[in-house]
Amino acid sequence: MAGQRVIPGDAADQRRPRGGGHGPVPAPRRESDPAFQGHESRSGGRAATRAAGRARTRRPTPGVVVATALGLPVLGALGGELLGDSPGTGWAVLTVLGFALAAQMATRAGWWWVLSSVAPVVLASYTGAEYLAHRDEYADTKQLATGAARWASAAFPTMAWALGAALLVVLVRLLRERKGSRRG
Repeated sequence: MAGQRVIPGDAADQRRPRGGGHGPVPAPRRESDPAFQGHESRSGGRAATRAAGRARTRRPTPGVVVATALGLPVLGALGGELLGDSPGTGWAVLTVLGFALAAQMATRAGWWWVLSSVAPVVLASYTGAEYLAHRDEYADTKQLATGAARWASAAFPTMAWALGAALLVVLVRLLRERKGSRRG
């Protein structure tokens, strides 16, 4: 090859298969999954068990969960500003509802993302709506800093309620799963 130098010892190394010379890679195991043990004979086989498991645990896509967690608070904040309520009761209700629904729809791995996104989403939706509605009042940086402090303190109760609602949904789901596993 152009520009490359072959050292005589390297030519022999290139003919040897990679993988440390320990022999071929073993084939994957064909054992049954411990989660499905005992269910295969009753349901007619592994494929039927997997199909039944998918039907039971079908969850919305992550995009739907994100749209719920982001969309409802933003919709509530913009709707409140348009109606002159300045993100008020409607925004608070839609924010709490959005995070509770997102926690209900999310997978176990998705709970982390739902719960950790409460604070940034609540603050961004509230401050964004307030700033867009009253942009002329915040021309000076001192006024903007004062407004940001006021917005953070006004958004905090809704943030706490939304986090509490999402945690309650997660707890109820965990209890239901534990109760269901004891029966089966």
